[in-house]
Amino acid sequence: MHCMIKKSNHFSSKIFDSFVKQFYLRNFSASSSPSDGDSNVPTKTNDDDDKKKLTKQRKKPEPRKIVVIKDHGNVLGTGKKDDDDDAAVNIGADGVPYNPVNDPHYSNSYMMYKYPQYFTKNIGFTRAKNIVKEDISLLLDGRIHKTREEIGCPNHVDVCVFGGGIIGTAIAYFLKEKAPFGLKIAVIEKDPSFTRCSTALSTGGLRQQFSLEENILMAQYSSEFIRNARKHLSILDGEPPDLSYHPQGFLTLADESQAEQLIRNHQKQIEMGTLVELYTAERIKEKFPMINTDGIVLGSYGVQNEGWFDPLALLVAFKAKAQFFGVEFVHAEILDFNFKNDYHYEKTTCNYVVVREPDGNVRHVEFGLGVIATGYESHKIAKLLGYGEDVDDWRSVVNFPIEPRKRYVYAFNSKDGPGLNFPFLIDTSGTYCRREGLGGNFICGRSPSNDEEPDVDTLDVDYSYFDRRVQPMLKNRIESFDMTDMKIKGAWAGYIDYNRIDQTPLIGQDPFFKNLIWATGFGGLGVQMSPAIGRAIMEFLLYQDYKTIDLRAFNWERLFNNKPLKEVYQY
Repeated sequence: MHCMIKKSNHFSSKIFDSFVKQFYLRNFSASSSPSDGDSNVPTKTNDDDDKKKLTKQRKKPEPRKIVVIKDHGNVLGTGKKDDDDDAAVNIGADGVPYNPVNDPHYSNSYMMYKYPQYFTKNIGFTRAKNIVKEDISLLLDGRIHKTREEIGCPNHVDVCVFGGGIIGTAIAYFLKEKAPFGLKIAVIEKDPSFTRCSTALSTGGLRQQFSLEENILMAQYSSEFIRNARKHLSILDGEPPDLSYHPQGFLTLADESQAEQLIRNHQKQIEMGTLVELYTAERIKEKFPMINTDGIVLGSYGVQNEGWFDPLALLVAFKAKAQFFGVEFVHAEILDFNFKNDYHYEKTTCNYVVVREPDGNVRHVEFGLGVIATGYESHKIAKLLGYGEDVDDWRSVVNFPIEPRKRYVYAFNSKDGPGLNFPFLIDTSGTYCRREGLGGNFICGRSPSNDEEPDVDTLDVDYSYFDRRVQPMLKNRIESFDMTDMKIKGAWAGYIDYNRIDQTPLIGQDPFFKNLIWATGFGGLGVQMSPAIGRAIMEFLLYQDYKTIDLRAFNWERLFNNKPLKEVYQY
């Protein structure tokens, strides 16, 4: 029986290859000149004899001159024509006319890059052939009626997003929304339950008080998107997503050493159209009487489009809408990549990703474009791509800048704590605090100094850090906290993708692999920036440029040129 099945599959493969060959000859070779043995070559007629007699009576034209172009970079075979309409050809180093199509080193990806018309005659057909082959394999294996989860990894996709956190899912959503029928997209995520995902462990802050124009513009768009998520992410016949959005401004405090920078940030934010107000210590005390203003010079308060929301609800809504559009979410772990070198191009292509499914099966997924949105695990992907490894090019000396950092979030209760008018407070020390619902519940935290960075091997919480670094600052700043016991109800730890060079994101095309795009290094801001990042990467992939917010300042070039791009803020 096994032999019969193998024979049947081989017979089906022969039929399919024959069908593909005939289909290609009929549809893609019609415009080419027929061969000598082609049955479609017209037979000789009397009209042909008459035409030959007429041409004999005419004077034969003089042969055209050949303009030899020895510029081997001119692979198109074109040159400036003289007045006598001389032909222009390329002559190779061996003196033979050069035809790039016949060069075995020119891959399909290079030809598509150099000759756009080549796509319809080769790449498009190859893509269609792969799709038909995959459908036939599903039919022969009896998997044609199974769900995507039961089928597992696809054999090939147009765009493969590595990382199913909120950044990767947002990118897939915006891509599929813009090109619902033209792109096959897959998102590979090893933890679909999001137990260690940074998104699920975020505080969900939404603010616009930044010093960089790019961050301000992204925050403005993300704020509009999140506040209108019910309109953007609703699914037909489904319940609109509820992100539990709480509008409340951020109050950033500054002492004498920080006041000048806060003023510069405020001026930039006003220029960009952000609604923020600058308060003196007296105005802060008047508006927020629960705050102790000792040592405070100024404070910046977000009047509009700031607050907090449920980040996990936003991730689930993004994923549900992306799946509704047809994005495939694959539960698998990335093991390795396979590469291909285009010899006449200065970059290498990463064509295949090797993944391991939960049942242990190892699969290869072919992709055209890849987006790396793996967050705090981006350094592992960079290692698989050869950065900082023993390779025969400059990648070996690159010290990838994105690394995981651990942050603690503490939840406590204070019966006499501030009420509904309490802002999202950012102290001069960097300690932050906000309400968590009602009943005197709050969450807080603080980024440690470089000397106090905790170990990232586990997600264990250091409760002593709250006693040493967080609680004293809060009791000093909020008078009602000092009168009661701040009882810790719980705490959790989460990872952020930290850029140790300048603490700003790494966004843009990989400097070595021409078909890979990076979107990582957000340092805890990925949740609130996800709508803007998703839209920006969509624009870059589809249009090769940013159409709305220009994020070229975040590419690799600044790191290679040692020109860090600093975002200056306390939190």
